[in-house]
Amino acid sequence: MVLKRLWGSSPRESESDEYIDLDSIIEEPKQHSGKMRIKIEKMLEFKDAERIQKLVREGNIVLAETLELKNKDLGELKRSIERIKKTVVAINGDIVMGPQSVLIVCPPNVMVSRIKEE
Repeated sequence: MVLKRLWGSSPRESESDEYIDLDSIIEEPKQHSGKMRIKIEKMLEFKDAERIQKLVREGNIVLAETLELKNKDLGELKRSIERIKKTVVAINGDIVMGPQSVLIVCPPNVMVSRIKEE
């Protein structure tokens, strides 16, 4: 009786109410087709170059941290960069070693500005 006054119906009556279909309320995730993706990767060994090449071919901008590989084996770092560079040249992309040993690798529709402002 008290519940009926508070909520307007008894608990048994509310159980028979219609259910809410969440699929009709929840929106699908929006596709960001016009946005570029920037991936942050680490180059720890030569085989990481293959993963970076794949990401750039897919149209992603890649910022690859190379400091650990540089400290470990400079020759392996140079080989890795040469491998990535061949792919970038083939797809007409851009590649630059940025500050703090970060390799910036860009797909064809992106270019890194090399003009230094004073």
